[in-house]
Amino acid sequence: MDTCHRRVRIPGDGSHAEVYLHVTPDKKMIVSIPGIHWSAQFNRNTDLTTQTEHLKFSLQFHLFEGNTDELVFAITNLASKYF
Repeated sequence: MDTCHRRVRIPGDGSHAEVYLHVTPDKKMIVSIPGIHWSAQFNRNTDLTTQTEHLKFSLQFHLFEGNTDELVFAITNLASKYF
C-alpha cells in the first residue's frame, strides 16, 4: 500500500491538519484527516471531477462549514499523483 501525506490548512478555524492518502493494492484510495476524524474512499477509475464533488459534500457535512474548496484542492492535488 502506498501512503503519502501533506499538511493543509483547515477552512474556518485556520488550523492545520495532516492529510493522508493511502492507495490500496486493488487501486482504491483512502483519504483521511485524523485531526478531524474524517476519511473517504474512492476509486482511481472514477472521474476526478466526480471525486472532487464527493469530497466537498463529505467535508461540508463533517466540518459544518460552507467553504471547503481549499481543503478539497489540497486533497485532489495529492491524489492526482496516482490518477
